[in-house]
Amino acid sequence: MINEQVLKIRKFCQDSKNVFHHSNPGHLQPFGTVGSLINIEEINGEHLNILKFFTNYISKLEPIVFRQVLINNIHYNIWQTDEQLENEIDGLSKINIYVESLKQRQRIQMEFGDFLDKYEKENLLFADNLPEILRKYLVVPQPLQCDEVLPTLQSAILVINGKNTSPLMFNQEYDSILCLLRGNKRMVLVNTNKYPDVRQIIIPGNRQSRRPPINLEKVDFNQYPELENIDYYVTNLTAGDCLFIPNEWIFQERSLDKTISIIYNIDHKQILNINIDEIKICSTKNTFDSSFTLDQIDWSKMENEPQNLKEIIISLVNSKSNNFEKWQETFSKYFSFDLSSDSETAAIFDEFYGIIDIDGNGEITMNEVEQINGAHQHHISDVLYEMIKLAHDKQKDDLETKINIEDENTQEILENEELKDTENENMDEHLHLQNFKTDL
Repeated sequence: MINEQVLKIRKFCQDSKNVFHHSNPGHLQPFGTVGSLINIEEINGEHLNILKFFTNYISKLEPIVFRQVLINNIHYNIWQTDEQLENEIDGLSKINIYVESLKQRQRIQMEFGDFLDKYEKENLLFADNLPEILRKYLVVPQPLQCDEVLPTLQSAILVINGKNTSPLMFNQEYDSILCLLRGNKRMVLVNTNKYPDVRQIIIPGNRQSRRPPINLEKVDFNQYPELENIDYYVTNLTAGDCLFIPNEWIFQERSLDKTISIIYNIDHKQILNINIDEIKICSTKNTFDSSFTLDQIDWSKMENEPQNLKEIIISLVNSKSNNFEKWQETFSKYFSFDLSSDSETAAIFDEFYGIIDIDGNGEITMNEVEQINGAHQHHISDVLYEMIKLAHDKQKDDLETKINIEDENTQEILENEELKDTENENMDEHLHLQNFKTDL
C-alpha cells in the first residue's frame, strides 16, 4: 500500500512537472507566433538616407522595413505574374536552372519555363543567384548606389516559391535587404547576438550532438528550450516592400501565397570598414537613380565559384563559415542530394569530414588540406567515391518510388522523361563517378 502511494505521488509530481514545462503558450505553436512579439520599425515610401541607414541600422544591427519602395520602378509590373515574366523576357523560359524539391530534399535541373509551370503543384523552390537575363529588370536599392558602398554587395539571390513555404535561415556573414516583388510574406526575426544559444539551432557546435529537425509549425520547447522566452521581431511584407535583416539574425519567411523576392547580401565587415566621412559625403549626393539596374554591375569577381572538389575544399577552408554543417551543405549542393536527409549518406559524410579533420577539433585547416596526398589521399578519394555513389543510388531509388504512383498516365510520362536514356546513363555512370576521385 505504501509503495502504491509512493508511485502515485511520483507520477503526480512528474505529471505536474510536464504540465508546468508546457505552460508556455508558444509550446507546440508555429515559430514566432506567440510570446514576446515586437513589430519591426518601418518607414513609408522611401529608403533611408545612407548615413542614417549606416549609423542607426547597419552599425547597430537593427532591422527596418521600407514600405512600397519598389512600386515606381520601371519594370516592377513584369514580376506580378508568371505569364508576364515568360512572355516579356525573351529566352527566359529556356535557360537551365537548379531548383530545390522540398518533397525529395534534393536539387533538380530544369528549364525556367518548366519550373514556372510546376513549382506550385510539385512544391519546388528556386533560390539561387539572379540569372543574368533578369538583371536589367531590377534596380539597385538606393542605399547601395553610393560608389563607396556598392562594392560591399556580394550577391543578389532570387527566390521563387509557392504558398506555405517557411524555411528558417541565418545571416551568418551578411547584412541583407530582402525585397518582395510579388505576393505576401510573414517575417519573423531573432537576434542571435542577444541570444547566442539560438545560433546553435542553425549551426551546431558539435556535429555529434544533433537534435531532430525543428518543426516550424509546432515548435517543441522541450527539444529547443533556446526558443523559449525570447523576443521575436515580426512584420508582414506585401509586394513592393523591402526589409533590412542584420548580420547574425535568424529569419523565417512564411509565404502566404506565390511569392518572388530578391535578397541583396552585403558584406557586413566590409561595409563597417568604410570611412564614415565617405559615407557622409555620399549621403549628400545619394539621390535615387531609377535607371541604375543590376546588369550595370561587374559581377565577375562574385561569380568565380569553385568548379571541382579541390577548389570547393580550399574555398570552404578560406571561408568565414568553415564548419561541419557548412561543408555538408556545400557538398550536398554539389552532389544535388541532401546528405543529411539519409542516415547512410550522413554517416559516410561524417567519416569523410573526420578523415580530413586530422586533429578532430571540428574545423579543417589549410595545413590539414595540404596533407591530402599519398595513401591519405587515396583513402579520402575512396570514401568520397562511396559517398557520391551512395547519393547517386539514393536519387535513383527516390525516382523509382516517385514513379510508382497510382496514376498510370503520369507514370508513363515520368518513365519516358526520366528513363529514356537509361542504357547510355548506365554505360557512363562508372566513368562519371570515377571523375570525382580524380578531382582531389
